[in-house]
Amino acid sequence: MKLKHCLYLMFFLLGTLLLPTLVRAAENFTSDEAKTWADNKGREVLEILTSENSAEKYQKLDEILQNDIDMDHAARFVIGKYWKQMTDEQRTAYLDIFQKYTAALYKSYPLDLDKGAVTYAIDKVLADKQLQNVYCTVYVKAVENNVDDASKGGIHVIFSLVKNDGRIRVRDLKVTETSFLLAYRERFYKMLHEDDDDDIDWFLEDLRQITADLEKENAANKVR
Repeated sequence: MKLKHCLYLMFFLLGTLLLPTLVRAAENFTSDEAKTWADNKGREVLEILTSENSAEKYQKLDEILQNDIDMDHAARFVIGKYWKQMTDEQRTAYLDIFQKYTAALYKSYPLDLDKGAVTYAIDKVLADKQLQNVYCTVYVKAVENNVDDASKGGIHVIFSLVKNDGRIRVRDLKVTETSFLLAYRERFYKMLHEDDDDDIDWFLEDLRQITADLEKENAANKVR
């Protein structure tokens, strides 16, 4: 179970969060650039997750979340049609809470990964307008049975990459055809529908409380 959680953490960090950005114009870049970036970033994340220095691990993962994930786009996409309904004040509050919620969420997963427990191969890179989609196969060693998922064909993952201001970032991630962005949107829409008449303020308060609870739980787990 620990390996499964760590695998999904790696997926999350490498690819949370298609569509052109709402703020910056996307730049053209090559499939070779995308492949090199994805391979280097994959190695970096695996090295971080197998490190024994917990404090350094959190710091480096926070930097990846900040620098390598298109968080502004993610926040707007996830909230969807409700973005236009928000006031400027609500948008500012939402963007801040979303950043903190995402950071608290990934920190709720186990961060320890044994060396060699997860490996991956980049199968191909296909361009889609200004996106580069990197197709990977991820193999997880099943410690319980001492066998690899390689016998089952591995887990198929697609990273959609975009380039803005000279920097490549993850725009979306699909694991077995399931988009993390759409999964987030479904979760947030459900929260909004459960609130009083899709009230934005109630939603923001709920998200703020969920984030605070996650941060508190994470802090308690660190102490232990």
